Amino acid sequence: MARAAATSAMVVSLSAYSSVAFALDTDDFATKVAAIGSQGGTKMTFGAIEADGDTVVLKSVRLTPGGEQPVELGDVSFEGIEEEDDGAYSVELVKFPDVDVTNEGGHLSIVDIEISGLFVPETMTYDTLDNILFYESMSTGPLKVTREGNEVFSMSGIELEVNRADDDSTVGVTLNGIGLRADIKQIDDLKPRQMLNDLGYETLTGDLVLDANWDVESGTVKLNEYGLTLNDVGKLAVQLEISGYTMEFIQAMEQAQTAAAANPDAEAAQQAMGFAMLGMLQQLTFNSASIRFDDASVTEKALAYAGKQQGISGEQMRQAVKGMMPLMLGHLGIPALQQQISAAANIYLDNPGNLTVSAKPASPVAVPVIMGAGMGDPRSLVDLLNVQVTAND
Repeated sequence: MARAAATSAMVVSLSAYSSVAFALDTDDFATKVAAIGSQGGTKMTFGAIEADGDTVVLKSVRLTPGGEQPVELGDVSFEGIEEEDDGAYSVELVKFPDVDVTNEGGHLSIVDIEISGLFVPETMTYDTLDNILFYESMSTGPLKVTREGNEVFSMSGIELEVNRADDDSTVGVTLNGIGLRADIKQIDDLKPRQMLNDLGYETLTGDLVLDANWDVESGTVKLNEYGLTLNDVGKLAVQLEISGYTMEFIQAMEQAQTAAAANPDAEAAQQAMGFAMLGMLQQLTFNSASIRFDDASVTEKALAYAGKQQGISGEQMRQAVKGMMPLMLGHLGIPALQQQISAAANIYLDNPGNLTVSAKPASPVAVPVIMGAGMGDPRSLVDLLNVQVTAND
């Protein structure tokens, strides 16, 4: 009996010791979050800390971008915090207060803003992925913009996922903005509002998607798709690939932003930042890009609308546009491109499917070379970047 009592007392003592020894250092956690939030010239502060087990609430969080008005975030809750062996922290869930802002007659609301799988490094040095702030996903509930009580724009929510490879070789990002809706009646400018009504649109609905991948070692960023789909209108999608966006590039950019924010002379800071960016752009190369539009009935509606304005049918308007195309393109002064555009436009107008403008040089081109060509003779970019215009691919 005595041995059992002694054993029980020992277990209780060890449990109590363990709770004290491994208690979360809330001050250290809050300090690191604030330090990491104060990057690129932005300063993050909070009013107080409330802790309950593995949950920490930072009260009255404020972000102050350099030279800008502060943004009041309110109370931010961090749940399921665990300290790593190297002084970093992992957080299961971060909850932000709802956004409820009124400005110049407009009102913005966003609810249920959360981040899952947050990783807070010991310090942000940008030399490895372990020293960058990471999270696994971010989501919001409904987003609404209203004016004078009328809903102008809304989305059902935003879902973003970050996929970091086990060997840290790549990082993938996907984003879905679902349930997009815009009310045409709320457009202030009468002409575009009337035109959209004449095209048969009272509301625009659709979705937004993004799919990107970053190869960490080479610094190759592939924007596989950045697309906006509008129902009964069409889909606009952008693709882009650049190289040179390495950890060293990110580190240099962060240092330049911090130095500019710390400079009390705003004009000198801006000039210094400009020179720094020019130097960093030397590291970037352009690999390819494209812009594609897939029709979903808007072309036929637009031809009918334009024809009506001229007192002719949509079919007659189609033929008129095709006939005027060479004249409209004449000012470009680039015969090869003019022929491409004219041929693609004729194919598309006869059977609206898709139009694509792409640029894929035979070998990557340094960004400064592109900038120089653009300032010297923009027409030279067509050959330099191997610009192509195609239809119904």
